[in-house]
Amino acid sequence: MNTNTESKHTVEQDNTRFPKLIASSAAATLGLGLVAVGLLLAAPCAKAETKVCTADKDFILAAAQCGMTEVKLGELAAQKGMRDDVKAFGQMMVKDHTAINDDLKALAAQKGVTLPDSLDAKHQGTVDKMAALTGSEFDAAYVADMVKDHKMDAKKFKAESGKTKDAEVKSFVDKSIPVVAEHLQRITAMKKLTSNAATEPDNTALNVRDRNDSTLTPLAQGNSKSDLDTSAQIRKEIIAGKDMSVNAKNVKIITIDGHVTLRGPVNTAEEKRLIGEIADRIAHSENVDNQLEVKFTTSSND
Repeated sequence: MNTNTESKHTVEQDNTRFPKLIASSAAATLGLGLVAVGLLLAAPCAKAETKVCTADKDFILAAAQCGMTEVKLGELAAQKGMRDDVKAFGQMMVKDHTAINDDLKALAAQKGVTLPDSLDAKHQGTVDKMAALTGSEFDAAYVADMVKDHKMDAKKFKAESGKTKDAEVKSFVDKSIPVVAEHLQRITAMKKLTSNAATEPDNTALNVRDRNDSTLTPLAQGNSKSDLDTSAQIRKEIIAGKDMSVNAKNVKIITIDGHVTLRGPVNTAEEKRLIGEIADRIAHSENVDNQLEVKFTTSSND
């Protein structure tokens, strides 16, 4: 009787243990399955960290176009620039923006962004327009374009640095910002020098007769020692004048075979009279043709 009871009890325990083992095994299998699913889901996220958002991608692509343009325009400035500072600035653009472009290429490769290998129509148009200019026209246009571009670049880089959530993009931007700022400071100073020079003697701009082959120009100045001495003496006395304006001190003095022609703008009728008297005294009045033009009717010599 006892033996049968013990056997029955044993069977009941085994029947209870088997469901528990099955349940535990199922739970373990389910846990492993969830872990596997978790790994599969995590893998794309890890890969996605190397990508960039649309805003950062747009910035990278725009920076690539601007960077390539700066290099091409810098090459033009180094070749075509008439002023030494324009040539030097162009050379700096090529060097610095090539380095920035290389950093941008590395960033783009890391983020899976394909950069253009040529300029778009807008930027190529800017390069073509600049390439068609020569001499002082090129210098002035290049300086003005560089001021405009670097003001825009400084603004865009600063904005990108503040809003991007990508550490690598921010690192590139923050590294580039001081370089752009230095360029902007230098080109702005160059533009001020250009503006100051333009506001000084404006004889060439106003004296359209100097562009006419049928009339005398400073290039027609006599080469004899007597003619050169006469022009130099008149110039010396004009410059020594206490109240002479910048325009007055830069009038054109053309002496050929002892005959003096005075041309260019002066600020007042009094300046025209005084300069005429100086020329009359040195070259004699019958040899002086006073064609000076009065810019203002006031007595101010500013």
